[in-house]
Amino acid sequence: MTDARTDSDRILAAYAILSGLALFFPYRPSFWPVLVLAHAALVALALNAGRWRAAAPGPSDRPVGAAPSGALPGRGGHRIAAVLADWYPLIVIPLLYVELDLLNVSVWGGRYFDSVILGWEQAVFGLQPSLTFAAAAPYLLLSELLHASYLSYYAIIYVPPLVLYLRGDREAFLALLRPLVAGFLLHYLIFVYFPVQGPRFLFPSPGGAIAEGPLYQLTHFILETGSSAGAAFPSSHMAVATIQTIAAFRFLPRAAPIMLVATIGIGLGATYGGYHYAIDMILGAVGGLLIGFAFLAFDRRYTER
Repeated sequence: MTDARTDSDRILAAYAILSGLALFFPYRPSFWPVLVLAHAALVALALNAGRWRAAAPGPSDRPVGAAPSGALPGRGGHRIAAVLADWYPLIVIPLLYVELDLLNVSVWGGRYFDSVILGWEQAVFGLQPSLTFAAAAPYLLLSELLHASYLSYYAIIYVPPLVLYLRGDREAFLALLRPLVAGFLLHYLIFVYFPVQGPRFLFPSPGGAIAEGPLYQLTHFILETGSSAGAAFPSSHMAVATIQTIAAFRFLPRAAPIMLVATIGIGLGATYGGYHYAIDMILGAVGGLLIGFAFLAFDRRYTER
C-alpha cells in the first residue's frame, strides 16, 4: 500500500480538528456539543479508513504502470468496507460544506468580509465585474452556455473519480483523491475563518431576458436551496475544477480538453451570473493550480504511469 492511500484520510482528520476549533468561539450554536462529537467521529473514521481499505487491497496494489485489472477491490464484506473507505471523503465533503455557515458564524457572529474583496475588485478592475458582466452582454444564449458550464462543476467533481474506479484503476483514483480533498478542505478552512458572502447576497441578480433561461433558473434554485453563507472567497468551485482538469491531463487525457473548457466556463459563468467576485475565481484558479501540481505533477510515484 502506498502513502497515497492515507493522505486524504490525514487531510480530513486535520480539517476536522482545525475547523472544529471554531465551535469553541463565543458565537457557537446551542447544539455545539453535537457538532464537536461529529467532528470527533470524522477524525476516528479518517484514522481507521486505511485499515478498512487494506482489508481488500485489490487492483491498487499492482505495480505502478501496470494495466488496470477492471476489478473492484476485494470480495463480500471486505469489498464493501474497502469501497466505502475509498469513497467516504467524497461522501462527507458535501456535509462539511453544509455546516460552514454554522462554523463561520461561531467565530465571527455573522460578520463577513465582502467589503475587503469589493475593494480589491475595484482596485484591480476599476469596476465590479459581477455587476457589469451580464449587464454588458445580456444575451440569453450566452447566459445559458455560461450557466451550463457553471453547473458542470458537479460532474467535474464526481465523474472522473467514478470513471477511474469503475475501470479498476484504484491507484489513479486514490492519487486523484488527494489533491481533490485538499482543494476542498483548504478552501473550507478559509471560509470558516475569513467568511465572504459573495455578490449574490449583496446585489440583485441579473435580470431581463436571461432570467427566463431554464439553466439560469436551475442554477438559482440550487444555490438558494443548498448554498452556505460565507463560502465565496476564494472560489472552491474554480479551485476544484482546476485541480480536476490537471488530474484529467494525467489520468483521463481524452476528457481533459472538455474539462479545461468547462473550467474556464465555470470561472466566467460564476462572475457573469453574479455568484462570485472575479477575484474569487482568479485566486481559486491559482490555488487549484498550486494544489494540483504540488500533488500530481511533482509526485514521483505517479509521474511514470
